[in-house]
Amino acid sequence: MKRLVIVGGGNAGTLISNLLAGKLDITVIEPNEYHIYQPGLVDYIIGDVGEDKIKMPTRSVLKQSIKWVKSKATKIIPEDRAVITEDGQRYEGDYLIIATGGQNKSIFNLRGYHTLDEVRAIREEVLNPKGKNFVIGSLPGIIKCPAAPWELSFLIKRKYPDANVNVIIPAKQPPPLQVPMSNMFNKKASELGIKVYKGFVINEVNHNERYIVSTEGEKVKFDHLIIDTPIFTSFTELADKSGLIPVDKDTLIHKDGVFVVGDVNNTPTPKTGAAAHFQAEVVVNNILYEIEGNRSKEKYDGTAMCAVYSGIGEGMLVWLNYEKSKALGPISLYYHMKKMFTNLYWASLNGSIDVVLRPMVASIRKIV
Repeated sequence: MKRLVIVGGGNAGTLISNLLAGKLDITVIEPNEYHIYQPGLVDYIIGDVGEDKIKMPTRSVLKQSIKWVKSKATKIIPEDRAVITEDGQRYEGDYLIIATGGQNKSIFNLRGYHTLDEVRAIREEVLNPKGKNFVIGSLPGIIKCPAAPWELSFLIKRKYPDANVNVIIPAKQPPPLQVPMSNMFNKKASELGIKVYKGFVINEVNHNERYIVSTEGEKVKFDHLIIDTPIFTSFTELADKSGLIPVDKDTLIHKDGVFVVGDVNNTPTPKTGAAAHFQAEVVVNNILYEIEGNRSKEKYDGTAMCAVYSGIGEGMLVWLNYEKSKALGPISLYYHMKKMFTNLYWASLNGSIDVVLRPMVASIRKIV
């Protein structure tokens, strides 16, 4: 039986390992005791769910035949399809999959909001605010989800209608594929009375006097500052100038037998959980093509999507691939879709909801 080593037990790594369990000898290297449902962190921040709804023990989401190495990978050797862990152990396979997720840079003492440790403090600020001025946004670079700052601002404004909610966007104009999404979000922000600062690149953060200054000298005061930071791979020797690991965007291949899936690759698509899911399925199919030969090869076309809360009982849906995009809503259906997925996510980690997910994606394509 061929051997597969997977670095990272998040969304993509877990799905790939579960779909290939029993067909390969699989080792997953993942240091964290718990698997986190990252899109659910916004529900946690706003106080709608507790930690028990957005985390599960790592062992519980992996099929029993999968070997879990609870250790941190410190070196990856693509040419050998090998991984060295912090305790000096070496793991080598016929295939190697890098699915570590992107790491947030620490800039101006800001770290993003994609781990439980980070969002516990943010949740405390949101649920017990000391002041009415919220500033939410991101720094320049590749962030995990371009929709996330908008979503959080919508929810905070709905929760505290009298709050001064400001969104800072580093780009003056969005990339072409993000124009429909940007237009929809800007319209909703205007309706809610949220002020949007476009082209605001943070140059200074004064945490004591609580203000930020842009590169152009514009100053914005805050009581609560929630800023996402760019992501990068900690395996810098594998990275290109984007800070992420280069792959063929259609096959997700980095080198022969080495695939990079999810946030940590340099595909030109937003780093959403759905993108990681669809990438994982392409990799699974193409590995099975090589070892079984009873199917056709597939290409990843850049498909990504996410449901976004835009308020109480109301949501939006963003869909795109490498060539086109669509922003839908706001309607109640997308709100309930996202709420429902907090529970369905755990089933998605073994591919069991694809009977629903694939037809839904196909129907969205038809209206784009």
